[in-house]
Amino acid sequence: MPSHRPPRPHGPHHHGPHHHGPHHHGPRHAPLPSSVVSALIRPERLDALLAPWMPDAEERAFVVRCIVGEGPVHHRGASYTLVCLLGLLLEELGPSQEGGAPAGESLPVPIRLPPHLARGDDHDYPLSIPLAPLTRLAPKGSPELAALVDCLTDGPPHHALANAAMICLLDALFTRAARARAAAEPT
Repeated sequence: MPSHRPPRPHGPHHHGPHHHGPHHHGPRHAPLPSSVVSALIRPERLDALLAPWMPDAEERAFVVRCIVGEGPVHHRGASYTLVCLLGLLLEELGPSQEGGAPAGESLPVPIRLPPHLARGDDHDYPLSIPLAPLTRLAPKGSPELAALVDCLTDGPPHHALANAAMICLLDALFTRAARARAAAEPT
């Protein structure tokens, strides 16, 4: 017996349940030219934010270039925005008493090359990913934690390094929040 389905709505604004394109909830607009996005990115701002984790200026410049100079322009703009917002939140909490990046266990962000380009001497990027914030989601040493790290460090450099930078800033935010909470508790 054939099933009876109601007629499907037609028109430019109907996106069925399996539509995978952009979701526009207002007037449609053309994407911004890449020059507009590139003009808002201030690499020196990211450089300053990453300095506590990467004291070497050349290594830091390389990582910043990977985050905001590689990959699709919308990824560069999004990564820049998210890292800068985390940096602003860190600034809102005031200067750090400890002066640098939180010290704790971290893992390297591996340089992952396609198999045809890989060599035996491949190494890691100069920015590592702190484990402390991730252990809030999965226990240390667990397969789940390994999966989180793998997801965050996989992909092209602009993804993996932006993720690592955000986790560094989140680590500093959690450290400051814990200190503020401890200072506010009655003794």
